[in-house]
Amino acid sequence: MADPDLTGPAGRTGDSLVTELEALLGDTARAAGHHGWTAVAEAAAALPDRHDRAVLLCASPKADATALAAFLRARLPDIRLRTTPLEPLHADPSAALRANRVVLALGCAELLSHDAATAGAFLAARPPGTVLVVLTGADVLSGDDDLRLVARRIWRVLHAGPGERWTGRGLAELGCLLWSAENPADTAEPLHSLLVRDSTALVQQLHAQAAAPAGLLHDRVTHLLGLAAELISGRTGPEGPHRRSAGITEARAALQDARRKTLRVVDGETAAAEREVVASLRAVEQDLLRELDGFLERHRQEAAEPTRARGLVTGYLDRGMRSWAVSTASGLRVRAGRIDQAVAEGFRNAERVLAARGTGAGTIGAPPSVSLDGAAHAPVPSYGGRPSGAKPPAVPTEMVVGGALGAAAGAVMTNKLGTVLGAGVGAAAGGVLHRLQTEQQVGRAAAYGRAAVQERVAALVSAVPAAVRRETDSLRRSVERTLDRAVRELEIPEPGTATEGAEALGALRQRLATLDDRRLTADG
Repeated sequence: MADPDLTGPAGRTGDSLVTELEALLGDTARAAGHHGWTAVAEAAAALPDRHDRAVLLCASPKADATALAAFLRARLPDIRLRTTPLEPLHADPSAALRANRVVLALGCAELLSHDAATAGAFLAARPPGTVLVVLTGADVLSGDDDLRLVARRIWRVLHAGPGERWTGRGLAELGCLLWSAENPADTAEPLHSLLVRDSTALVQQLHAQAAAPAGLLHDRVTHLLGLAAELISGRTGPEGPHRRSAGITEARAALQDARRKTLRVVDGETAAAEREVVASLRAVEQDLLRELDGFLERHRQEAAEPTRARGLVTGYLDRGMRSWAVSTASGLRVRAGRIDQAVAEGFRNAERVLAARGTGAGTIGAPPSVSLDGAAHAPVPSYGGRPSGAKPPAVPTEMVVGGALGAAAGAVMTNKLGTVLGAGVGAAAGGVLHRLQTEQQVGRAAAYGRAAVQERVAALVSAVPAAVRRETDSLRRSVERTLDRAVRELEIPEPGTATEGAEALGALRQRLATLDDRRLTADG
């Protein structure tokens, strides 16, 4: 989603989207008052201004919430802090939607209940910049092994998708901050540095000015329209209000869960692919650098000629990178297959939900797929790419022919031994000089080769992960659009229950769908 704080065309798109989402929130609140949707009107009235800086602290049962709240109030006296227990958000997430920023506090060694884990995963999936995950009681950790265990547990509770395997992501990669009520000075390294760093980061991020992003406004609109749909269906449906409302809530939760888990797999596999690409590039860089001198020695004659040395080194580098690209493409195909499998499973789950609601199977459509085959062959500039007019880096071309110089030296040796002796000595000196210059030229070729290898790898370290991300981002947008529409279609009142309120709700939903399409077009 476009960042509304950006400048330029993307920023203007984000500003427009935020403005229209705020207008849609206002129109939904007015429709609620007009049609008697009391729950919707109350929920809308409780929403804060987009620039409200208040923070909601949602704490699990074993989190050190009291000490953390006291710490935040002392460090951030100008920011209003509210607290709420985590578990009730499982049944009613509206309290979290009423906060622009949320701190999710979990105990480092805590085993979460099902309700707490579900609510925690819901909060962790909020739009970026609107949630911070803080792990309290971190002073009990003793070292790297404990940090890895905590990271794996948090990943499993908050982020793990269906069939996804642990890839060793650290707490920082998971967006988690460590905190302790104890003085960090009383802890040993590396924990001491981590506690100081994360405590500072927590305060700085909450102190920063940040308006609610379009993603959070979108979630609020979706929540209000979902409440309206439940009220309309419960008021007019033959099943009775409580039964129909519960059914729609369960179905919507199932669809949103399928969406969330599918996107987690996409994001996880993308991150893993990027890490693997970078690691393999660093490995091939070391191999090429290690074998370069031996290669030049085997092709000593060519390396000693400036006009041929550059092509020799380029061929060596190209062959090495082609071999890397072939092996990397194979690994990326495996990653793409896992992503496609997760998306297909997510779509099948969504179809089953819709079928159970009587909307018929197959309404989701064919799942999108991703190909990463071309990412390993992302184009990069050749070594020496430069602005027009700059001096080209190249193998130095200054070479004096030793035999000619030696002959000139011999020519001046016209002593009593005669010109013949002088020429002989000069030829010998020229031979020595020629060998010296050959060594120097091979050394220059080696230096050029090392620089070429390092520049090519550096370019690929940037280009290949970016190519992977472009492909998976396109798939991600397609998945979001399809499953978000499935949620909206699920909540449209069934035939026979249409009322004036239902028609108004349909118009509001259509406006939201139009905004979604515009956002996806802008992101694409």
